[in-house]
Amino acid sequence: MLLIGYGNPGRSDDGLGPQLAEAVSEWGLEGLETLWDYQLNIEHAADLAGADLALFVDAALEAPEPFGLSRLAPSDAAHFSTHAMPPAAVLETCRAVYGRTPPSFLLALRGDSFEMGEGLSQAAERRLEAALSFLRGVLQHPEPRAELEKRAGG
Repeated sequence: MLLIGYGNPGRSDDGLGPQLAEAVSEWGLEGLETLWDYQLNIEHAADLAGADLALFVDAALEAPEPFGLSRLAPSDAAHFSTHAMPPAAVLETCRAVYGRTPPSFLLALRGDSFEMGEGLSQAAERRLEAALSFLRGVLQHPEPRAELEKRAGG
């Protein structure tokens, strides 16, 4: 499984994705690769090529409380550039170049403050802990994909 957290830690709650990725990395789980970046770009398609399951993690103003989980599919919908791409566009690039994509999900953690500054808001700290608790359960399950599909609604 590949977990990709993305966002800007210098913009308060936008750092939720990177912070979650770093916390999960410290668990040292076998078979789990984690990485984080400021934004998704075309190079992440290569990271996905060999994964059997992918979880993107990002902060979002419109996410449910404390977080939402959804299934992703490749999409070639137009986007502005390859410098910052939505997860579906990275998956489409992976499909086009490598001929496959892993089953993929988006964990969107609700953020309130995206102003310049280090550190999460208190509400974002609580949501991060809720997401980490959720992921512990998913990753300890014998079938993480089935758990993600169940929580994503199918």
